[in-house]
Amino acid sequence: MRNKTLHDINQNITSLQALEERRLRLVERIRESREQIKSLKAIYDTKGSGIEVMQRHNLVMAFRKVTGQYSRSLNRETTEMRVAKLNYEKEREHLKDLEVENEELTHRIISLKKSKALLQNEISRREKVISTNANHDLFKKYRLMQEEDSEIAKQLVETDEALKAARKVMGSAKASLEELENAEQWTTSEMWGGSGLVSRTNKLSKIDRAQSTFNRLSTQITDLERELSDVNLAETTILSTISSANHMVEFWFDNILSSQNIASVLRSNQVQIRVLITQTIVLIEQLERNEEELTARMSVLDQEKAELVATCLSCQSEDGEGAACSIE
Repeated sequence: MRNKTLHDINQNITSLQALEERRLRLVERIRESREQIKSLKAIYDTKGSGIEVMQRHNLVMAFRKVTGQYSRSLNRETTEMRVAKLNYEKEREHLKDLEVENEELTHRIISLKKSKALLQNEISRREKVISTNANHDLFKKYRLMQEEDSEIAKQLVETDEALKAARKVMGSAKASLEELENAEQWTTSEMWGGSGLVSRTNKLSKIDRAQSTFNRLSTQITDLERELSDVNLAETTILSTISSANHMVEFWFDNILSSQNIASVLRSNQVQIRVLITQTIVLIEQLERNEEELTARMSVLDQEKAELVATCLSCQSEDGEGAACSIE
């Protein structure tokens, strides 16, 4: 296959996605047009039936003819029927145009998909020639692209895992903050004594649940640290602030029964958790941007690889058929 032909195909198939999206919108318009035709046909049929009824009622019509009402009524009904018929037939013509456009678009998409398959087969053949032949003039350049592509794929996986871990930390941090805020109510005299006394079993259940939430947060921060160690971020300052060391909440909920300074400890931990939540939000935003940039770079790299292979002078035959690399 000649390079010019291959390059043209590569350029043409870039419009494939846009054409497929256009066809989906066109199919929806066809559906709406068919519904509109049903509605207009019903109106047209109703108007036609009304005129037939007028013409069948001879006695009534005879009276109206004498008084002049028949002619006016018939003219009005006839006009409305003609308008209904015009709207109905106009929409039918519109539907035909849409269906013709859809058929043409479908053929174009099918043709481009065939060309895309042809291109992919030729690209795959050439890629194999280039990547396995160290003497090929594009071997080193293509190999570097492959290595970058592989690293991007790895980073996308690592970034996705880090995002999952960060979102878990966010969820547990918010739950922990809620427990801390609730704990302020548990420590009031009304909650622990007098007529509002809560049973020890109920108190211990609340404490166990709160402690479990903090324990989960602690392990999730550790997991996040591990995931972040494999992620390459342009801005790494946030990594030094989100860690189990910097956010180790040293408060245990069973101390709630005995601590003399529990309100101060609770507020201190609330501040710490709010800072963690803010930092985690920033981290998630950075990871999402990183993921978008990696995805965009991979797309560009794939296009560059395709362009490189498509324009390879060593991989085309003289007649454009049965191309084979001339480098031994």
